[in-house]
Amino acid sequence: MDIMDIYQKWLSNRHLNSSLKRELMKIVGMRDEIEDRFYRTLDFGTAGIRGVMGAGTNRMNIYTVGAAARGFGEWILDKNKEKQGIIISYDSRNNSHEFALISARILGSMGINVHLSDQIRPVPMLSYGIRYYKCAGGIMITASHNPPEYNGFKAYGESGGQLMPDEASCVKTNIDCNEDIFEAVDNALPLDELISKGIINYIGDELDEAYDKEILSFFKDEAKDRSYRNKLKIVYTPLNGAGNIPVRRILSKLGFEQVFVVNEQEKPDGNFSTMKVPNPELPDTFDLAIKTATAVFADIIIATDPDSDRLGIAVRDSDGNYRVLKGNEIGIILMEYILTMKNSRNEIPSNGFCVTSIVSTKLTKKICKRYGIKLYQVFTGTKHIADRINELDEHGDEKFIFGFEESHGYMVDANIRDKDAISSAAIISEIAAFSKFSNMTLLDQLDSIYALYGYAADESYSMICTGENGQKQIKKAMEYYRNIAENNDGKLGEEGSRLGEIPVTRYRDFLPKSNVLMFEIGEYDFITMRPSGTEPKLKIYFGCYGKKNEARIRLAKISGMVLMDVNRVIDSFPIES
Repeated sequence: MDIMDIYQKWLSNRHLNSSLKRELMKIVGMRDEIEDRFYRTLDFGTAGIRGVMGAGTNRMNIYTVGAAARGFGEWILDKNKEKQGIIISYDSRNNSHEFALISARILGSMGINVHLSDQIRPVPMLSYGIRYYKCAGGIMITASHNPPEYNGFKAYGESGGQLMPDEASCVKTNIDCNEDIFEAVDNALPLDELISKGIINYIGDELDEAYDKEILSFFKDEAKDRSYRNKLKIVYTPLNGAGNIPVRRILSKLGFEQVFVVNEQEKPDGNFSTMKVPNPELPDTFDLAIKTATAVFADIIIATDPDSDRLGIAVRDSDGNYRVLKGNEIGIILMEYILTMKNSRNEIPSNGFCVTSIVSTKLTKKICKRYGIKLYQVFTGTKHIADRINELDEHGDEKFIFGFEESHGYMVDANIRDKDAISSAAIISEIAAFSKFSNMTLLDQLDSIYALYGYAADESYSMICTGENGQKQIKKAMEYYRNIAENNDGKLGEEGSRLGEIPVTRYRDFLPKSNVLMFEIGEYDFITMRPSGTEPKLKIYFGCYGKKNEARIRLAKISGMVLMDVNRVIDSFPIES
């Protein structure tokens, strides 16, 4: 069907949501705007669907969400697990509550039992809740750290992890087979009726208590003097998201008494009015928190994104300034501490393992080798870490210890199968408190790790390419570098092959499993390229290791050359008019 025909079909639907209809009326005659809204239907992948909110098939609205919910529900019914039901939660983004309710109504109308969160709750609690209630799956309404105009629908399987590619493919097929995008919403039964029938049930305090107990079990505090914790000054910002209550509750239960919250970013606000993007990966997200921290002379700043799966940390240095840590830095601090602590308790199992993504720091190889445990490197996306836990721990004979991604996502509990900023915030606070007790900081801990294993110069960059043409530019850029690698003297991975002027020891192409290219330089150094799965970006990662100055110089040289060339390649594919 022609794009304009689809647009007219939406306009002529007499049941169309009134606000969406007004939005479509405003763009009558605006061909480019209409095409952007209708040139495709939001594609369901392993991260579900995510996009800008508004009217159209290429937007997040009750109809695209409804289509995803119906497709997911059909997948549950195909497995005959409707009685196990699902759990639904949502964050503070605009329309998240509305999208959660329509999803619950659609699934309930299909005869699937629904545990519906009675307020905003974060991703890790949704993941844990799936296992706690023995559900067949779950739905989280969130766009994580994206700009405020975005929202998303994340789908989970019964293990508590996000859907794997084969599972997501089944849901996508279900969605594509249903041609009427309006039908699921139009036929959904009223919420009150489904509640009265016992199909939809609200959940709250019971899940909170069970989740807290799961996290607190890590600390083994029964006979421990906790006084050192109340000496640590923490500034916390939930970035107007779902972490506010659970993070503060956990810290309070552990005895952290000096927790100061950034007032402007405490309450839910889907417009995220005080920041550009609610992303704890970005240093400027900490601007307000640093003002608060300076006023109270805080030791550390903790930030969690709207759905509280990502954790950001800033630390006061010896000059009184606050340095924002990178995701890899937080990851290796957590990894070294967890392994050291377990080693001191004789709790490192002989079959223990950690997991990181292939774009995360390679210093993890040295850390795991020192403690005699396996390290698995998986594709980006914590669903792959969750899948490794499911395969090797739950259904195998190995024991999961810790996992992380460089994009500020950390997993410390096998019963929580997604990134968990709440448990990792508690552990990083513990490390900071004990460090202060020992006249150290997290920066000192980081320096001691580098002294032990060598310095890690890790960096990542994003090339933003928006719209349909941006997607074409990213695709063509990946094809360009894949073609260079595959035709480099006809000798893939041979010594002496080169990427531009950079000597490459080995080239690795992860197609068809994942659209990732990796160029390895020596034993540890690397360059990796991949399109983002959730944002209009080409992401490029660099890692250089060894002595501090040498690694930094090497990183600056290699990244400068590569980024210049990538910009040239992208610019060589003109934007179509």
